[in-house]
Amino acid sequence: MLIPHDFCSEQRVPNRDFFAFCTSLKPLELRALGSLSQVRHLAAGETIYQAGDPSETLYIINRGMIEIVQEESSSSIGGTYLSRGDIFGDVEVLTELPRKHLVRAREPVSLQCFQREHLPELLQRVPSFFRYLSEQLANRLLQARDATLARSHCLELSGNLANFDLVTIYQTIVNSSQTGELSVMDEEGELLSAFYFESGQPRGGQFQHLVGEEAFWQLFLAEGLDGTFSFSSGPRKISHSIQSTDFARNSEEMLINAVQGRDELRALRHEIPDPSALLLRLKSELAVGTIAPRLRAIAEEIWPLSTGGSAVLRDLYPKCEISELRIYQAVHELISTGHFALSATKGTQKVATECKA
Repeated sequence: MLIPHDFCSEQRVPNRDFFAFCTSLKPLELRALGSLSQVRHLAAGETIYQAGDPSETLYIINRGMIEIVQEESSSSIGGTYLSRGDIFGDVEVLTELPRKHLVRAREPVSLQCFQREHLPELLQRVPSFFRYLSEQLANRLLQARDATLARSHCLELSGNLANFDLVTIYQTIVNSSQTGELSVMDEEGELLSAFYFESGQPRGGQFQHLVGEEAFWQLFLAEGLDGTFSFSSGPRKISHSIQSTDFARNSEEMLINAVQGRDELRALRHEIPDPSALLLRLKSELAVGTIAPRLRAIAEEIWPLSTGGSAVLRDLYPKCEISELRIYQAVHELISTGHFALSATKGTQKVATECKA
């Protein structure tokens, strides 16, 4: 998904994941999708299909992460990872060719499975599903072409974040084995974050006020991130205004943890949907012993911010040296243990009532 400067102005096909597409469907169409597909659950490490297998099914990921292993290796090196909302196996199904790659579950996954034999009826009942498939194929074709051109011409890689997925940007840099710096700028052209890679391995960086791995997690957690990105190869040159601490994990582990964290934060935001909600203190002191051990230090950082009896949820992030995920985890724990209740604003009244019960 990385493109050279020469192609930055090219008009792009809209890139929507499956769940964004589903929001455009009518109830009858949604029911048709459900009746003409099946859900399959796999444990981590299970093979979904391998090279040479017949191609009878295309898949959409409901939950978890899968790994597409390149033909030349059965290891994860050089593999591609897909997560919630991504589609795979469609090319072979539509062309009726055998599978080209080994695909396996990188963690427990839930897959929506569409059999080739049901496609004619699906075309009749949900015609827009095939437009969606065409959009995905067109985007992948453009991305593959642009990435190849960028490598062949050794141009700086850049693009608009509205058109590109961070997972693919990251994987392209890792698979290139290049040394350089990934910079993210906001809509005003101000430096938002910078991450340094050495031979394709992430080594450190900063996102807003966060440094190190917390910064890396927040890059993937930030919803609706606007602005531009660029990757410049060469020696380390992170701006003097950007701090950095080294990463302890390798590139694969960093990505997997980031995608898992993104999914977990989405679930927590569903339970606590109003970021402007007040967190009301129900206890005068923090009972550390009732907090899960992994969240105690975070709870101790958050608790003083509610001095005066309350705190606004969205105001916690700029005041803490941790990512939004860890804030939401700790707040959820503090609500569950009766330390906080959410104010009864629209969208949070149910949660607050349950906390007081």
